[in-house]
Amino acid sequence: MSKNNSEDMLLLEQSDRTVEIFYFFDPFSNDCIAMEPIINKLLIEYRGHISVKKILAPSLSVLTKCQAQSTSSDDNVALAYKAAEIQGQSKARAFIRYIFNRISPSNTICTKEMIDESARLAGIDLQSFHEDLQSPTLDAMLKYDLSVFREMDIESLPAMVFFSGDVKSEGVKVEGCYPYHIYTYIINELIGIEIEKRQLPSIIDYIRAHELVSFEELKTIFEWRAGLLLNELKKLRLQRLIDEVNLNNQSFYQLKQSSIRLQTKV
Repeated sequence: MSKNNSEDMLLLEQSDRTVEIFYFFDPFSNDCIAMEPIINKLLIEYRGHISVKKILAPSLSVLTKCQAQSTSSDDNVALAYKAAEIQGQSKARAFIRYIFNRISPSNTICTKEMIDESARLAGIDLQSFHEDLQSPTLDAMLKYDLSVFREMDIESLPAMVFFSGDVKSEGVKVEGCYPYHIYTYIINELIGIEIEKRQLPSIIDYIRAHELVSFEELKTIFEWRAGLLLNELKKLRLQRLIDEVNLNNQSFYQLKQSSIRLQTKV
């Protein structure tokens, strides 16, 4: 398989030793939702040494799900994500995170209001965004994604394909969701040296940057014992810095006065 041609903590700085990652996802897949903290942690700890191209998988099954969840181009997640990409990869990543925050916890469908709010929070110019949603350019972008998807022979999601800086080297494809250290091992092997990882943010800063996070996501990011993590979150709640939200038997955390209006756990 050969390669073809948020926030401050997630800004990418290029170096001479950079691994390029193509990440294919399904916005309505629980396995892909579970991959989000792994992607976020890689972007934080390997900042400057990786670039991540997040591609909403343009397979028939995924695009059919996006179509089934929409009533027009204005609330089609696949088209909205491509329109967000026109304004930059970092804004597109933030946009899809805000979408995940709104459809995943309560297993709801995506609405035009959710898309507009997510775009606004991601810093996307709404006028240009709405114009791009009606542009035939999006179809051309989806066709290009499909050609990349097929060339990389993606069979299941989530899927990541890693490329080193050596254009003659084959990519390393990993389909499915695996423990974090599997991905860090691949990155270090491709770069050829062990990378000194960047420091993680504080828990409150991570919640601030990602708006709504689950307990399981925080466990993945910080790798703390459950009891220790619960105690830290309890402290933040007692300090009235965060709220705990319980949906579908999962605990989520958000800043006080978050833009997401969910029922607070009692």
